[in-house]
Amino acid sequence: MEVKVVNSAVLHGGAPPGAAPPPPTVFDRLAADIHVAVLFAFAAPTATNGEIERGLEKTLAEYYTLAGRLDRRRVVLAGGALLVRATVDAVLADHVPFEPNPALQALHPPTAGVDRALQVQLTRFRCGGLVVGVTAHHRVADGQSMSNFYKAWGRAVNGHPVEPRPVYDPRPWLTPRNPPRPSLAFLPVLTPVQTPVQNTVVNLALHYSLPFISSALRREPFTTFECLLAHLWRKITTARGLTGDDSTEVRVAVDCRRRLTPAAPAAFTGNLVVNARPSATAAELAAGGVPGAARRVRAAVKLAAEEWLPAAVDFGEVYGEEEWGPLVNEEEEMGLFPDLEVNSWLGFRFREVEFGGGRGGACAFAPSWIAAEGVVVFVPSPAGDGGVDVVVSLFESHADVLRGISHVVD
Repeated sequence: MEVKVVNSAVLHGGAPPGAAPPPPTVFDRLAADIHVAVLFAFAAPTATNGEIERGLEKTLAEYYTLAGRLDRRRVVLAGGALLVRATVDAVLADHVPFEPNPALQALHPPTAGVDRALQVQLTRFRCGGLVVGVTAHHRVADGQSMSNFYKAWGRAVNGHPVEPRPVYDPRPWLTPRNPPRPSLAFLPVLTPVQTPVQNTVVNLALHYSLPFISSALRREPFTTFECLLAHLWRKITTARGLTGDDSTEVRVAVDCRRRLTPAAPAAFTGNLVVNARPSATAAELAAGGVPGAARRVRAAVKLAAEEWLPAAVDFGEVYGEEEWGPLVNEEEEMGLFPDLEVNSWLGFRFREVEFGGGRGGACAFAPSWIAAEGVVVFVPSPAGDGGVDVVVSLFESHADVLRGISHVVD
């Protein structure tokens, strides 16, 4: 698949007169210093590029921080979002669903060395199908924020008002305790480990149907996410060759909007995420089965919501304007072994993203190629049948083992 870039432009959107960029919160500063790339595919017929671009400009007038750029930690309301137009002399149906491959990176702008908050690439296929590749800087918007943005953009493309409209001011919800009790407990412990000699990273796509999840994995009182994560944590631990007292930790991104008091609105735009960190030895995971691992996940999320979330808010209140130095790891981790980082997009309503001119939603959706080892992303099946697609990045030798045991239940 040869992608040919036709041209590019900068869309400035338009912040309201006198608008100032929201100050970065503790959650913005803790977010990874990376661009997150995702791909939407739409079968023909679709809206035209012009209709999609005009909808994007209309949406950026509301989601104006995405039309900015990052200057150190802060968003500057200048610079604009990059729009790239490209073509492929191929039929879209031959390339969906997306199979993990580094070549997917040609369907979106580069993610390295970029200070623009948002980049968009419209790649038109010979058949009229379209892939919309988007990269957004994580310190400007988390997954829930981007989910809202995509839905609003799709509505604008189809001539509807931009909804949901973003909410930016975090002050009504990020209220510290009195007196504040700041703590570093919410920060991950970065411990150097001996990684395997074989260090080629591959991405593995796994599909779990609703009947499989319901009959083989689901255990009351745990959720689908808790059970599926528990199952994968155990299988990945086995695939990595961890045994006995070998310890493994999972960093689970927890959306805090509904966990604050008072709760923040779903339309809050920025970052409101903390990481839960369930941990266990390989022997404990093997002995406890799916329910035991799910119990650890649930307990860790509860701890993060009830203790680490207020500690992070307090930390931001007391130390928010200071240089944190080594508290935050600014280097991209190419390998998390023996740990994992898990992101669930199951609650994001990507099937409501409509760039098809009212003629149907995305026929495929996936993260782009993941270069870092140990990342797991849960995505709702594009079929809308309740199934779950999972992308797992592992060292190649470990991925080969996981392929054979990913659906084995014990």
